[in-house]
Amino acid sequence: MTETSSEPTGTLATALAHAGKLLASRPDGAAEQAREILKVVPGQPQATLILGAALRRQGDLAGARATLEALASREPRAPAVRFELGLVLASEGSTDGAIKALSTAVALDPNFTDAWSVLAQQYALAGDDKSASDAMARYLLSASREPALIEAATALCENKLAIAERLLKDFLKANANSVAALRMLAEVAARLGRYGDAQALLARCLDLAPGFAVARHNFATVLHRQNKSEEAIAQVDILLRDDPRNPGYRALKGAAFGQIGEYGKAIECYEDVLASFPSQPRAWMSYGHALKAVGRQVDSITAYQRSVALSPALGEAYWSLANLKTFHFDDAAVSAMRTALGRSDLADEDRYHLHFALGKALEDARIYNESFEHYAAGNSLRRASVIYDPEETTDHVRRSKALFTPAFFAAREGQGDPSSDPIFIVGLPRAGSTLIEQILATHSQVEGTMELPDIISIARRLSGRKAHSETSAYPEVLASLGPDQLAELGAEYLSRTRVQRKLGRPFFID
Repeated sequence: MTETSSEPTGTLATALAHAGKLLASRPDGAAEQAREILKVVPGQPQATLILGAALRRQGDLAGARATLEALASREPRAPAVRFELGLVLASEGSTDGAIKALSTAVALDPNFTDAWSVLAQQYALAGDDKSASDAMARYLLSASREPALIEAATALCENKLAIAERLLKDFLKANANSVAALRMLAEVAARLGRYGDAQALLARCLDLAPGFAVARHNFATVLHRQNKSEEAIAQVDILLRDDPRNPGYRALKGAAFGQIGEYGKAIECYEDVLASFPSQPRAWMSYGHALKAVGRQVDSITAYQRSVALSPALGEAYWSLANLKTFHFDDAAVSAMRTALGRSDLADEDRYHLHFALGKALEDARIYNESFEHYAAGNSLRRASVIYDPEETTDHVRRSKALFTPAFFAAREGQGDPSSDPIFIVGLPRAGSTLIEQILATHSQVEGTMELPDIISIARRLSGRKAHSETSAYPEVLASLGPDQLAELGAEYLSRTRVQRKLGRPFFID
């Protein structure tokens, strides 16, 4: 593995090859063979690596880690050792450790395809979506063999999305069934926020290659981001058949259950993950969110504090505590937040959440000047990441007022779906709409839900926009819809919101 390691020859080479072949089907046999080799050639690197891999496959994670950590110290330039060690640490739930080992592996071998793939999964599990996306781009680059795909993957790695999109579309004109190109183009669409396009591309990819687990995980994630929770759960269940212990899959399933108000099932998912992988700060935080939703505030505080203990710079966990309104940070927590804000490697999302949480802590302590400083700093960072144009909003209001006249509604009276189930509450922020919802939900025939995303999702689809810079066709597009189309949209809305209705009451609130 390094210049000090002699190449195996003769009988040793044969024995190593045999041990390697046994790994997939008979890890116990591979371990036995590796131990026999090590008796004859103590410390032999390849045999030690095979032993570590075999122990991992047999479930002896502690033994595998000890074997591989010792080998890594002797063979610091061997990417395969770091990769296998990363797999062990990932199986133990040590996401940070796995990321460190896998990052070393790809630094030693930038074309280590499998290492990039697992690294992307670990970043996603840690909640670092940007790093996960970057690692996935590198995976796609290293897995590509076609020159055109290598060029597109390089553009994707450099976040040159327009170039990557053009190259991939040109390639697919001549290679319509290339799952690699379809998967890559879906990544471009997802980065641009065009989740409907990403969904269609990934669906096609899975039609061609149903066993493509990475694409199916992406497919489930894209469905989840579009609030298509039941469909996302169905895809995750397919993934779990082949990899039932995967914490990322189970955490995604928990998030999808939470999205449709199935908090009991979400809690079960998170408890299942944390029983096997107790060192997952993001999973503890998500668990806290679900506990909060069912009114278990004391337990949610414990979960959030566990998240912070595991990841002292996880800003959202601090903000989740602050956002409980009744929780008060002690001096140690305030000091910890100040320390975290002093880090130079802090992501903007963690930083602005920490500013908000520290602002709340100082407000509670009546240190108002500094509190407002932190609120201002947090808002400044948050604003930089929000795509919002006040002029666009003003224009949208103007166009809506011009379209939605009494005559417009009179001409369409009686159209749409005839159901009277939904009660729509419309209002400006902080105007009391939540209070009205809570009052109405006390009625025996009315079910309270939440601010449902379904009409917004339908409106975005009708807008026809592929990028934020494009002009939206909404709301004017509504004038072109006939009675049948309006009825279909109404039925779609009722179908999409049905999952939110748990109590069987005749009316529900949106």
